[in-house]
Amino acid sequence: MMHKFNVKKVKYDVDQIIGYFGIEVVHNDDYLQKWLSVALPPNFEIPELLEEKRKLLVYEGALWNEEELKMHFLSIVFSYANMEVNKKIKLFYERPLAGIVQDVPLSVVCDALLARPYGINTPAAPYFFLQEFKKGKKATDDAEGQMLIAMLIAQELNNDGQTVYGCYLQGKDWYFCVLHERQYSFSKAYDATQPDELKQILAILAHLKQLILSQSEKN
Repeated sequence: MMHKFNVKKVKYDVDQIIGYFGIEVVHNDDYLQKWLSVALPPNFEIPELLEEKRKLLVYEGALWNEEELKMHFLSIVFSYANMEVNKKIKLFYERPLAGIVQDVPLSVVCDALLARPYGINTPAAPYFFLQEFKKGKKATDDAEGQMLIAMLIAQELNNDGQTVYGCYLQGKDWYFCVLHERQYSFSKAYDATQPDELKQILAILAHLKQLILSQSEKN
């Protein structure tokens, strides 16, 4: 075990993060299954604009940079998932997050996050993080590790070990993740180029709003 942990030096390596912070990887976790066990109505159809963007992702997605992925696809998905609630849940992009976890200073730039807004446009209590990278996993750009660091910081900022939700993208594949106390779980890959799996991605994101509101009421 390293005596001094510098997340940037280990390049957000998720295995280093799991080992150093004593995180337990849990399979078939109840919190994750509660989030994923949701379905859209049988007659649900992908909205026309999003279907256009899905086809664009199929043919051009591998060539997009991160900003093009956000503008062409992610922003449209988030819009139809309808996750925001006035004065309670707001979507932010490219926001820095920093905190001290187990006496270790941590920081990360969040590609996207859902948080309770402070004022009009400042994230306060963070609930959900999304990190993405354009192509396959690289040691210098580990989106899962960045997401997990953000989740650890969020628990510290929220002053409890509450459930924090996350998602990281590897190309067209979405992986949904939950950190509850120091137990971490993740889903199978959901391929956003496939219509049925894109529908499920929408359902999972939409369900997040209810889970966050329920958790906020308990706190």
